[in-house]
Amino acid sequence: MIHLHLAAAGGGSAGFGGGSGGFGHGGGGRGFALYLLFQFLIRLVIFGHGIGALIVIGLILLAVAYARLMPRVQGFWSAQQETGRAEHRRTRRREHRVTLAAAEAAEEDPAFAPDVVKPAAARLFTEIQAGWDAHNLHRLGQLLTPELLEEWEQRLHDLDARGWRNRVTPLGAPTVEYVGLTQGSGERRVVVRIEAKMHDYVEDAYGNHVKRAGRLSERVKVREYWTLVRNAAAPEGDSAWILASIEQGGEGAHALADRFVATPWSDEPALHDEALVEQAVQQAVPEGTSVAEVADLEFSGDARAAALDLSLADGRFAPDVLEIAARRAVDAWAQAVDGSDAALAEMATPAAIAQLLYAGDPARSTRVVVRGPAVQRMRITALDAGAVPPTMSIEIDVQGRRYIEDRHTTAVLSGSRSRPTSFTERWILTLTDDARRPWQLTAIQAAPARA
Repeated sequence: MIHLHLAAAGGGSAGFGGGSGGFGHGGGGRGFALYLLFQFLIRLVIFGHGIGALIVIGLILLAVAYARLMPRVQGFWSAQQETGRAEHRRTRRREHRVTLAAAEAAEEDPAFAPDVVKPAAARLFTEIQAGWDAHNLHRLGQLLTPELLEEWEQRLHDLDARGWRNRVTPLGAPTVEYVGLTQGSGERRVVVRIEAKMHDYVEDAYGNHVKRAGRLSERVKVREYWTLVRNAAAPEGDSAWILASIEQGGEGAHALADRFVATPWSDEPALHDEALVEQAVQQAVPEGTSVAEVADLEFSGDARAAALDLSLADGRFAPDVLEIAARRAVDAWAQAVDGSDAALAEMATPAAIAQLLYAGDPARSTRVVVRGPAVQRMRITALDAGAVPPTMSIEIDVQGRRYIEDRHTTAVLSGSRSRPTSFTERWILTLTDDARRPWQLTAIQAAPARA
């Protein structure tokens, strides 16, 4: 029987077994609990006469039924939520639209053509599974971005420390659907939805097989969203792409609604933002002049009203410019979770980046994962135009998936991969001399909420 399963190559030890922390065959605490349970059942049979024996038999039957039925129930509901008929129709419609856009993108770069992307994704899937199965970091380094390889190295080291080997073998070719692309200024990436059947289990130091937690079979069905980025070292053919990120089932479904960009000049929202920022910078105070010299910094009312007043003297204080900075930072944050943090580094200080990505964890053994974040609303809460340089405090309401993950095992420590949530970020932005990005994220006022 094939069950719905999320993750194959790149997964951590948290997905296997049921021992301490969700790993292995169990620890001392679990063994002691089982001992007490068996002692209770034995005494129930001995001292409960016939009724006690019936109760024990009933409990055993319930346990067997639960073990057999729950994986099927979970698989059924996951299939209904993620791969039902409505989802397939939605994916087909999306792929049709992306295919038309890809034809336009391919005129600029042939690597975006569907007959290049889809075979490349299928090849990557098969070769990455083989590299993961063999714990071959050298080979994986040729197929993954350096940032994703860093995450996977930690997971493989954790498996090695346990004496485990995650064995993954595709059963046939994967199904690949082309559902997203971006060919913008400095950005070249595509998104594919992959379905595949696989053997997936852990082999321990004694040769025992450990199945995925809650699964009765080693045969699984994978449904994932893969983000591929342009491989500059291989400009032609199906080696033009390497893997940047994997999102599981529901957490990657935002790809079916995300904007796609076929050419830099077709990205109208980005062009609008660039024009607005450029106009605001042109309306800035002259170089060498402070805002305090040309504007009255004594104001009453809320911070947004004060920002609007100051924008008459310096266009960079306009709330719309702040909102653009916030949206850009949120998008760069999501990209930096698995991929390069270069875009985020252009608009945030190292201290702010560390807080966003690691929630203040100095050892960086955990990380904050955000998937598909969308800014719903921005509020200016404070303004210090007299500071050198001036600062603004903002609150951003964001909707998406966010959770804190153990980087070695991929165990979710708080939050949820499967449930979208709304959360509020409190940031301090500081004015800079950068004409393209006049506001820089310099501090996080509150750490991400922990569930």
